[in-house]
Amino acid sequence: MGPYRSLFSVAVEHGFFSDELWRGLRFVPAAAAQSLINSAGMVMRKTVNGFALYYDQSRLEAMALLLADSAGEFSFGFKVFVDDDAFPIYSEPYSDSSDSVPYFDSEQGVADVERIRLHAERQVSDRDMQPLGSGALAALLGSSDWLVRPAFAFRILFRPAADSTLEAALEDESPNYFIRFGARQTYWTYYLLGAFAGMRVGIVDLDEGVGFEPLDRVSLADKRTALAFRSKVEIPLRQHSACRFQLREIGADRSRVLVRRLPVAAVKQLSRQSINGKVASVSEIYVNG
Repeated sequence: MGPYRSLFSVAVEHGFFSDELWRGLRFVPAAAAQSLINSAGMVMRKTVNGFALYYDQSRLEAMALLLADSAGEFSFGFKVFVDDDAFPIYSEPYSDSSDSVPYFDSEQGVADVERIRLHAERQVSDRDMQPLGSGALAALLGSSDWLVRPAFAFRILFRPAADSTLEAALEDESPNYFIRFGARQTYWTYYLLGAFAGMRVGIVDLDEGVGFEPLDRVSLADKRTALAFRSKVEIPLRQHSACRFQLREIGADRSRVLVRRLPVAAVKQLSRQSINGKVASVSEIYVNG
């Protein structure tokens, strides 16, 4: 056994998290990739938000034979699983009604500073979604993956140039791939109950970035009446939101602070509503007065 060196690494980022690192992901090689990893004596090492695949430099001859038997390329397919059931709620571009998941291929990678982004746009988008039964994606799935489907999947292709040797190809700097998911954007609707529902109030953003507009009074399912305000723009969901919204009573001469800092949107309190002629995600927040 000789010294190990990285063949490539993959990292996953997510705008929902404060540090934008998506932790706790399980990267599972597809059957063909696992067989290749075992045959080549490679090793996967977890990182904070991804993994790196290492090869044994003393086994280059065996790797060269495997490469020749694989039409001059190594194809590594991976399925990624998430233990958090709420991730489709706070992640773009997932949809409850879709049987598609994001799929990425290093052949379509985009250079991004000193790394390679595995999707065309700045973050994962609808164009990356593929049905589970599509050819490239279906080839990675086992029977159990149709019952507990992966959050996303990808393929990394290692292919030395036709006029290059394996040793020469491995001398180049190992590529660092990454995937960046965006946090779901939602309109925030505050439902003011109790005494607040009968007062002249307004919602103010202390950072002066988000405005709120009053809606009609709303009759809730439990027959209570609420005064509702909705944000004029969509706001990204965050694990720890930095939004500083304040509820104030509006008087003739001045305003009075009623709630110094209103609660922020919770991940699981979402609905779908038509806003400005389009169906949008809405975070519902209830405040008792």
